[in-house]
Amino acid sequence: MANSDTIGSAAGTSTVPSGQPRVSDTAGEWRRALPALQNDVVTLREPAPADALALLTALPEYGLHEIVSDAPAPTVAGVQSFIERLAVDRRSGSLRCWVIVAADSDMPVGLIALRSLDQGGAAAEGGAVIAPELRGTPIFHAAARLVLDAFFQRMGGHRVEFRVDVRNGRANGALRKLGASQEGLLRRARRAADEFHDQLLWAIVASDWRQPRQSGSVRIH
Repeated sequence: MANSDTIGSAAGTSTVPSGQPRVSDTAGEWRRALPALQNDVVTLREPAPADALALLTALPEYGLHEIVSDAPAPTVAGVQSFIERLAVDRRSGSLRCWVIVAADSDMPVGLIALRSLDQGGAAAEGGAVIAPELRGTPIFHAAARLVLDAFFQRMGGHRVEFRVDVRNGRANGALRKLGASQEGLLRRARRAADEFHDQLLWAIVASDWRQPRQSGSVRIH
């Protein structure tokens, strides 16, 4: 979740019990279509080409670099191409990415993703970006909990890592609030504006994941 200021496919509705890790017998279903996730604060769904203009308007110019290192040009065509690529990466099992939509709106205000670190996707690296005016609001925390719940309880996830610039106090604080453990310092690991900066390595593993409800039940569609 580098430098982030913050962090359906099946019929019917289900509620994930709090604090009870569970692996669905269709843990690999996300490769065919991402589940839509919802709580009282946000809805998360798979990006669609029609989201391109809204994402381009909402996100900072280089926001897509929080999701992929070789992000496209910040144009509508570029974002549409990026969204098409996300579907390809999802089918290959390398990336899960949701658009973030606030509960009181239909417009995307951010993206949150898990990039697979192993062949089965049980280990992943988290990344997120939201509209600058929404930083510091409950939106990132609500979205992150939904994704982590789905990853650990429905998708067979084992470990999520996050890499955050040491200077980004807001993002590091958000990960601490989520229950992530700081595991180390990555020296000069991130390049920005022709300079290299240190990052903190955070992680959450399945056995540590606990979920005190703060924003209603998780609904998976």
